[in-house]
Amino acid sequence: MAAENSAAPLRLYFVDDGGDARTTACFASLGIDLAHADAAAQRWREFRDELDADARLEIPVESSLHAVKLAGARGRHVHRSRSTDRVMHRQHCQEVILRGLRTIAAIPGTRVRAVYRETENYGRDRPALYAALLQQLNLELATSGAHGVVIIDGDGTEGALRRAHRALPDEGRHIIGDPVFRPARDLDLLQAADMLVYSAYQSIAKRQSRAFMWHWFGATFPGAHGPSAV
Repeated sequence: MAAENSAAPLRLYFVDDGGDARTTACFASLGIDLAHADAAAQRWREFRDELDADARLEIPVESSLHAVKLAGARGRHVHRSRSTDRVMHRQHCQEVILRGLRTIAAIPGTRVRAVYRETENYGRDRPALYAALLQQLNLELATSGAHGVVIIDGDGTEGALRRAHRALPDEGRHIIGDPVFRPARDLDLLQAADMLVYSAYQSIAKRQSRAFMWHWFGATFPGAHGPSAV
């Protein structure tokens, strides 16, 4: 299914999901106009260089960042922190998420959106939530006269997400084709989307163990759409 006008500006949406895989589903999208894609990639590379050079962390540039592991100070490379105090080590790892969010916020023209749904049927409502996000993105694109491509963390086996794209009507459609599935470990800006969805989820879940980051999403992205219940 093609979008209506291939000459329109193109926007890339990097999407990841979060939640607790039981009662709450969450998705976040990082929208970047193609004109700003190179600058976005360069800024994220600079951020990764900073983490590598930070003697408190020394997280290699090629190491994949996962917000849940950073928040828990877990993972193959996270333990390399030069901090001798365990509490400070954990804090330094957690602050990587905030540093990542601030890096995203500094990228020109970024559009951040997060949606969530409380559910008693996670398997049913997670793809329904993605379909609702997709409709929001399509409306956003229509409003700005652009077209968009959705890039999502995954291996391409989630047929429900592909079906959500194919269910969009041709009339008024601004999302181009099926989702592009890529492993987050291979694409830096999907790791950025992972930080977005994790922080968005923590802002609504209010887990006491993550109280330190309840405000991070809202404070860093005051103009973001959401997190909204849909």
